[in-house]
Amino acid sequence: MTDSARLPSPLHALVESVLGPLDDVRDSSHDRDNSQVWRVTGPTGYHYVKVAPKPILYTRETRAYRVAVPHLGHGNAPLLRDSSAELLALILTAVDGEPLKEEESPARRRTAHRQAGQLLRRFHDAMTGPPVQPEADTVVENTVAGLDKHLAKAGDHLSTTEAELLRHLVGALPGCGPLPAGWLHGDFWERNLLWNGQRCTLIDFERSEPGPRVADFVKLATSLWLDHPELRTALFEGYGRPLSEAEEYALTAFAAADAASALAYGPRHGDPLVTARGRRTVAHLLQEGRL
Repeated sequence: MTDSARLPSPLHALVESVLGPLDDVRDSSHDRDNSQVWRVTGPTGYHYVKVAPKPILYTRETRAYRVAVPHLGHGNAPLLRDSSAELLALILTAVDGEPLKEEESPARRRTAHRQAGQLLRRFHDAMTGPPVQPEADTVVENTVAGLDKHLAKAGDHLSTTEAELLRHLVGALPGCGPLPAGWLHGDFWERNLLWNGQRCTLIDFERSEPGPRVADFVKLATSLWLDHPELRTALFEGYGRPLSEAEEYALTAFAAADAASALAYGPRHGDPLVTARGRRTVAHLLQEGRL
């Protein structure tokens, strides 16, 4: 076996028990301390092995693979070959493509976002109705309750005026009423959309949980749609409906909470991209009052 990276011994034994003898192991982790992902090659081709950073993230991802991912259709997401709660490990099939942000053609990018909207609608529809509403309400409650903690951690990265604006916007979230609920992806943006020039696939479900559907649009709204409104249009064409008036307001509220979280996390962890996204959202909300 070629060792460009090594799997920990217990994990190596699990993977070979499922896939057979490995010919090659390559580190495919994201550029952050708690990311552990390997691409492994064996008798049946290559797969990905992922160790979740926390038990809750392992639970969310394996639950998503059982409940929601099958609704995406064949070839539109990885398949879960096996998992280990003890090791927090998942063995996943590979899907074709590169992160969508690499696509340079405006026309193909719009096509990809239209497909992404179709996939997200199927994912959201995996659980609907009364069974999911209590968990969606909990997401709203946790978002409101967690704001002050994020504002405190953000400290001097937010002025008093900015912090009060975020409090005002997030505090109004419960007043939006029961929001349409479904199975959230939880980290829906171009990094987790793979594109091979013709087909879009969805990956990375560790933050997946039932919740208000509108929460899944925050990352794109704050990182992409301000500069590319045509991609918002394409995505909702694929999704099959626009946001309601209540969801539009909730999108602003969730974006305000996301900005506070970004400015609590980014500067402390030396992440300039997260910090910049938070600062830009705050600046836009100060000027426009909404997304």
